Amino acid sequence: MSKDRPPGSSPRSHDARPSGADRSCARVSDLLDDFLTRGDAAESGGSDPDDPSPASTPPGGDRSKIPFGEDRSKISLGEIMDALGDRAFGALLLILSIPNVLPVPGLSTATGVPMILLGAQMAAGRHSPWLPRRMLTASFDRKAFLGVIRRAKPWAERVERHLRPRLPAMAGPTAERLLGLAVVVLAVILSLPIVFGNQPPALAIALIALGLMESDGVFVSAGLVAGLLAIVIVAAVLLGLGQAAVAVAQQLIG
Repeated sequence: MSKDRPPGSSPRSHDARPSGADRSCARVSDLLDDFLTRGDAAESGGSDPDDPSPASTPPGGDRSKIPFGEDRSKISLGEIMDALGDRAFGALLLILSIPNVLPVPGLSTATGVPMILLGAQMAAGRHSPWLPRRMLTASFDRKAFLGVIRRAKPWAERVERHLRPRLPAMAGPTAERLLGLAVVVLAVILSLPIVFGNQPPALAIALIALGLMESDGVFVSAGLVAGLLAIVIVAAVLLGLGQAAVAVAQQLIG
C-alpha cells in the first residue's frame, strides 16, 4: 500500500513526484475516514489545531484560504480539496465519483465538470490538481454528500483488500496522461442529463482512481473496460431516446 507524504511537504507542489498519480494517499478506508472526520468537524464549527481547515482558515491568500461562508449545511469543492490535503488526482476523482455511483440526485453535472478539468490536467502532465476559484465555491448539501461517503466506506474496505501494486505500466506516469483523456470522456458523459447514464461512467472513474491511488494496473484496466461499457450503454440509451423521439414526431405529423 502507498504511504502518507512526510509532514511539511507542499500540498500543491509541482516538484518531482514518485511515479503514479497518488502516492501520497494512505489506504482507501483511511482516506474516507479522514475526509469524514474533517467534514463533520467543519459542520460543527470545530477544527484540527495541527491541520488548518476551511472552517478555521482566514480569508485571502492562496486557494486553501478561500472563505467558505457561514452555511455549515453546505460543503464546497474548495473545502473538499482542503479536506483531502496533500493528495493527488486519484483521491479527488474517487471522492467526486462516489456520489454518482451510489448515487446522489443532482450532483452529476456539479461533480462531472470538475472531473473534466482534472482529467485534462492529468493528460497535460500536471503534478497536482487545480480548480479555478469560481469553481471551488460551488457547494453541495453537506449531509447528503458526507452520507453517501459513509455508505461507500464499507464497500471501500472490502475493495481495498484486493488492491496492491501490479501491472505498473498501467498506473505509471506515462499511462496517467492517457488515463486523463479517458477521464475527460467519461466525465463528459457523466455530466450529461441522461437517465441512468451517470452511474456507469462514475463507476469507471472510481475504478481508475482506485488503481492510481494504489498503483494497481488491474483496477485501472477494469476501469477502462467499465468505461467502454459505459460508452456503449449511454450510446444505446441515446439511440433509444432518438428513435422514440422520431416515432413520436412521425405520429404527430402523420
